[in-house]
Amino acid sequence: MDTFLVSLQKHRDALQDKIDEEHARPAPDSLRLRSLKKLRLYLRERIEFLEHRSRSGTIRKIPVVSRRSFRVPVAPSSA
Repeated sequence: MDTFLVSLQKHRDALQDKIDEEHARPAPDSLRLRSLKKLRLYLRERIEFLEHRSRSGTIRKIPVVSRRSFRVPVAPSSA
C-alpha cells in the first residue's frame, strides 16, 4: 500500500510539472491545462482517501451525491 501511495504522489508531482510547463508557454493550451488539472485533482482525492484509510484502519462509507434532479412521484388523478 505504501509503495502505491508513493507512486501516486510521484505521478501527481509529475503532473504538476507538466502544468507548470504549460503555464510557462507563450500561449498555454487551456484544454490541455484543464485535463491535466482534473487528473491532478483525481489523484489528490485518491491520495487523501488512502491516507485517511491508513490512519483510521477502517473504511468508512463516503456519501455519493447524484447530480440528477429528484422528482417527487405524482399520484394518478382520479377523474
